[in-house]
Amino acid sequence: MELLGKVCVVAGASGALGEAIVRGLRAEGAQLAITYRTLKPERLCEELAQGPERAASYRLDVTDYKQAETVIQQINADFNGIDVLVNCTGLQGPIGPFDSLDIIEWVQTINTNLLGSVYLARAVLPIMKQRANGKIILFSGGGAAYGRPFFTAYSSSKAAVVRFAESLALELEASNIQVNTVAPGPVKSRMWDEMRAAGQAGGPKLEEELKRMEETGGVSPDRAAGLVAFLASERSQRLSGRMISAVWDDWEHFAERSDKIAATDALTLRRVQLK
Repeated sequence: MELLGKVCVVAGASGALGEAIVRGLRAEGAQLAITYRTLKPERLCEELAQGPERAASYRLDVTDYKQAETVIQQINADFNGIDVLVNCTGLQGPIGPFDSLDIIEWVQTINTNLLGSVYLARAVLPIMKQRANGKIILFSGGGAAYGRPFFTAYSSSKAAVVRFAESLALELEASNIQVNTVAPGPVKSRMWDEMRAAGQAGGPKLEEELKRMEETGGVSPDRAAGLVAFLASERSQRLSGRMISAVWDDWEHFAERSDKIAATDALTLRRVQLK
């Protein structure tokens, strides 16, 4: 029960990943304020209502800053504070050759994935600064750390989220507020269906990825949920400005290695020097 009494905001709780994260945080004793854009996750809300800790749901479009600010302020008033912000909202966006894509859909992907994270962080920071404590957890994704052809909108937005988190983390070093990003791996979700529907537009690499995903069933969202719970806890206090893979990184043992990690560029986006 590492998060007993902590107030955790989870934006985008209606997806497969969001639901797993909400349940993971609740298992650690968190009070939960969850948001959704269109469809309220009724089953999840009923489940939370039966638990011992307080929970509430709010409608929120993260691409609307005024709405994000209003909802965050309402949550702060309802729960008397916010300790953790988790943003797992996101769009896959248009898939295919860049010059064939709908530019409006491309920009909407940036608005949701990047500006949604920016708006939520901007809205919650004054609250966390006043409390001199806080955790901001954002989500990266495929192409955030490497070029991903035919996914220019998604990869660009996620790379920008990672750099935003790194920069904000450095800015907040003296404030006791940590900012990190999570790479969840190929979770079976709405985005999976969108990649399958793209077919050959996603290029030959996508066909190989989908084949592997279908064979393995993908990565359980519980893996990312466990990492989020760790980053929301005091055990991750020395980690900030890092992009951590739920699948490939040994994050269960990061607590004892946090000082060493913090002293290096590990788990950050950096230019590889030419030798």
